[in-house]
Amino acid sequence: MRIVIDMQGAQTESHFRGIGRYTMSLAKAIVRNCGKHEIILVLSSLFPDTIESIRAAFDDLLPQENIRVWHAPGPVRECQAGNGWRREVAELIREAFIASLKPDVVHIASLFEGFLDDAVTSIGVFAPQIPTVVTIHDLIPLLNPEMYLNPNPAHVLFYQRKIEYLKCANQWLAVSESAACEGRDALALPAESLFITYEGCDSVFRPLEITEVEKKTILERFDITHPFILCAGGADGHKNVHRLIRAYARLPKLLRDTHQLLLPGKIPDEGVAELRRTAKAAGIREGKLLFSGYVTDEELAQFYNLCEVFVFPSYHEGFGLPALEAMSCGAATIGSSVTSIPEVISLKDALFDPYDEVAISKKLAQVLVDETFRNNLAVHGLEQAKKFSWDKSARCAVAAFEKLYSVTAGNPKVEETENMIADLIYAVTAVVSPIIPDVDILNISHVLSRNHNENAPKQLLVDISELVQRDSGTGIQRVTRSILNELLENPPDGYVVDLVYATPHSRGYLYARHFTAHFYGVMSDLEDEPIDYSPGDIFLGIDLQHHVVISQKAYLAALRRDGVKVYFIVYDLLPILFPQYFPEVLQSLHKLWIETLGYFDGAICISRAVAEELLVWYRNRGPQSLRRFKIGWFHLGADIEASIPTHGLLMDAEARLSVFRSVPSFLMVGSIEPRKGYLQTLEAFTQLWQEGININLIIIGNEGWKDLPDDMRRNIPVIAGVLRNHPELNKRLFWLEGISDEYLGKVYAASTCLIAASEAEGFGLPLIEAAEHKLPIIARDIPVFREVAGEHAFYFNGIEPQALVDAVGQWLELESQGKAPRSDNMPRLTWKQSAEQLMKSVLGGDRQSTFVPRG
Repeated sequence: MRIVIDMQGAQTESHFRGIGRYTMSLAKAIVRNCGKHEIILVLSSLFPDTIESIRAAFDDLLPQENIRVWHAPGPVRECQAGNGWRREVAELIREAFIASLKPDVVHIASLFEGFLDDAVTSIGVFAPQIPTVVTIHDLIPLLNPEMYLNPNPAHVLFYQRKIEYLKCANQWLAVSESAACEGRDALALPAESLFITYEGCDSVFRPLEITEVEKKTILERFDITHPFILCAGGADGHKNVHRLIRAYARLPKLLRDTHQLLLPGKIPDEGVAELRRTAKAAGIREGKLLFSGYVTDEELAQFYNLCEVFVFPSYHEGFGLPALEAMSCGAATIGSSVTSIPEVISLKDALFDPYDEVAISKKLAQVLVDETFRNNLAVHGLEQAKKFSWDKSARCAVAAFEKLYSVTAGNPKVEETENMIADLIYAVTAVVSPIIPDVDILNISHVLSRNHNENAPKQLLVDISELVQRDSGTGIQRVTRSILNELLENPPDGYVVDLVYATPHSRGYLYARHFTAHFYGVMSDLEDEPIDYSPGDIFLGIDLQHHVVISQKAYLAALRRDGVKVYFIVYDLLPILFPQYFPEVLQSLHKLWIETLGYFDGAICISRAVAEELLVWYRNRGPQSLRRFKIGWFHLGADIEASIPTHGLLMDAEARLSVFRSVPSFLMVGSIEPRKGYLQTLEAFTQLWQEGININLIIIGNEGWKDLPDDMRRNIPVIAGVLRNHPELNKRLFWLEGISDEYLGKVYAASTCLIAASEAEGFGLPLIEAAEHKLPIIARDIPVFREVAGEHAFYFNGIEPQALVDAVGQWLELESQGKAPRSDNMPRLTWKQSAEQLMKSVLGGDRQSTFVPRG
């Protein structure tokens, strides 16, 4: 059975109240207790700021693919004139979206939403055949129209329509016997379709061991200077708070002077002002009535644990969750004797007439004065609270769903076909006036396309924003081309690979149609159109483009809210961990980029060493994020021919290759940057040449950061100047800039040994490329080189030229004896295997850590 749960009760202002807690807690419990049934949660895009927190709350319970977001035009709130047509369109769109999920049962946890905000709830306006279950919390406005309906005619229309929707449901869950009676008596709902599920209490509400320091801190934070009476649950009219304030004022002077009355929670400013006026009129001194404002669950649990008595004076409740929370914390709890509250408290001596201020005051005084009575209330409350739990409520709800399914299973379902979409468009057209502006028509078309693209194959959206602009020929670009080629040739099972790109100056990503055609060597007149995406798609940033990702953060967050998983390849943290080697502008840019990645689904690093560095950095200084973040790793490939290599040889290439073969030639590959160890190596070789050792040093790499001014390039002009002015240049020192991959492969083959002198690297691609050519390796002893080369390289330490002089001398001696380490058998991957490792880490499997960044 597929159960679809409408979660808007946790998205509107209700999420600050019991409705929001009910929606979230029951949904979680249903997921835990659903057995083999499939659960899908549906969220409204009209509340974008709530989606991430709800997704995070279910991160360990439900696959993110089972949390779906539907789109509708807004605003639709009914308190605002002119929204009627949008609300009607949104109702059609929402029901069509839910129908497209092919549910067996739909549960609406909170139907009476949408007057003050943009919630959309309806039953039967487009898909009446969907079996629908609605929770009845209470019918307070219906039963108290003079307070809740009559003063506001617009609210009357809203509420009456919701009542009609309620009666269209197939089944109802009542949160108490009292709520069920209201449904039977006021709406003539059939008793056999009403199921009492009650509510539960979250685990945060329990007896706590609060130290004196913690107690002092929370009391001072909320200006609590005396033992206090607690009343939580809001301040709506039926909460009876004004009468409670007057009852507090009736306490004997000694009790009133030695106790404060605390009202926690989010209460509108005008509500607070009215309550203060009531307190002043009753003679309550300043500082005796306290308002905490919004508090966290943890703070509320502390209040329950610290209060002298919890009082719940409502004269109408559907359930009375605050009373259950208070009892679960061991608070002495008293409450109203009407509607559902006696079901929750279940102790006659703890109840009072909520319409009688004297009775409320006497019950308060009894608890405050009689320690035995107070202790008995606390003991009773703890035992009574054990009778309720969200798991019990969920099991009752699932049993009700199963009963409904047993009756409706054979009914035909709405199929998402062209006919259904046509019917939806026809229904929407019937609502929309011919004078509706074009922008609204376009908005409706857009949301329809967002909601109904499920038949499209899953996409792997590969970000190549840097490569689209330029192929700078760096190691990262070589990786990008290689991975890109393999993903296009061998897409992951179930995915279509699409190349995408963005710029820092416009919102959103485009399909790289022109680039793709050029990549395949074909002509195409296709436009680079904005991407279309669906839940289950994957966005993978394989290129390194700081500015683009940072500028597209909000857009990528929108993709993620809609169910697209967003991952990036991380090549290194070098500008952050080794700032002395990098321009300040690049340090801050790389740090901001890494921080930005932390808001998405994961980073796949090019080595285990980088993955471990990133894990440590995120745990200590990472961004505030709610959902789990995956850190995986893979290794790069070695076969240049599979990397879509560039081709072409310089005119003197063969002559130079002959020179390289004529004497021992040591090769360095990598852009000219301070961390690469070029100056140390050059000074070492200068000393070796002076000692009469006839060897070559070949350097292949472009000057780094050439788009920055010379004064920001951190010693690169100095390195380049030393190279260009060295007396051995083009004799025994060779610097090849901007050569093709074809030429690079020939240089590897003509060389004697690779020198990897970098003081810091993310991987060390030249090491495995050297091994591919069976070229021996002299490498600086850093963790990532050990990870890549293991025992198949000769290692050296030290940053002085003499350290490398000694290393080269020792290696030459070992090589002459046939004892130098060989790279022939060094483990290495093809680019095909590398891409497979990458996708395995993205899609799941080993080589990964998962954690929640600081939040």
